[in-house]
Amino acid sequence: METKDSELDFGELSKSTAQATRDGSYYPAATLAIMAYDTTSDPSEKARMARDAGNAYRHLGKYEEAEKWLTEAVNQHETLAEQEPNRSTLRELGASAAMLATMQLSRIASDEFDTPENNTKTVETFRYGLEKLKDSHKHADGLNRIDQYDINFTARASYAETLAGNKKRGLALGIRAVRLAFWSESPRLDTTNTSLSKKERYKTKARALVRGIGALAVGIVAPVNRRAAKTLVRKLS
Repeated sequence: METKDSELDFGELSKSTAQATRDGSYYPAATLAIMAYDTTSDPSEKARMARDAGNAYRHLGKYEEAEKWLTEAVNQHETLAEQEPNRSTLRELGASAAMLATMQLSRIASDEFDTPENNTKTVETFRYGLEKLKDSHKHADGLNRIDQYDINFTARASYAETLAGNKKRGLALGIRAVRLAFWSESPRLDTTNTSLSKKERYKTKARALVRGIGALAVGIVAPVNRRAAKTLVRKLS
């Protein structure tokens, strides 16, 4: 009976974390994610909650806390992917690595970590994450090879490539991000969030499109005015 209650608590806490994140309530999201993390003993669930906590702390600008939680998520998902390299473990590993890279990108855009070494590290982390997502596609068919995680992170990877001086790669990823945006949270994809309302789906699709177009804008602005490009990245990522 205690196990069922615990599982129910985790489920409710996980849903509340996701909703708080969508609402932009990042302090509650971080708190709820850590509570969910402490509630479960399942390694996959712990890894996902560590990622959610890290993402919330990223939005709050608490980068050291964000890095701690996101690194744990990556490490745990790497272990799970090594044990059983299937679609689920590979895509979750890719998402955690891409979220860690997003945090690194946020630090660069805030001027705190804008060095050549950190730009290179961020690009490498994004490439690793996107590669693991690509590996997960081998276990999917048809439209389901388009993954919501790809939609979420491709534009952000474009920003990182552009800021690191990889203009052609940044542009290519930006174009891909625009194309992918139209599939964001489509009910035709099996990786969509089925709990979203029609309004929330529309907003998510619009945000994905703005991020994709923004990637092209960053590619144009960065060579001329890096500070302005980083301002765009802060607003869009």
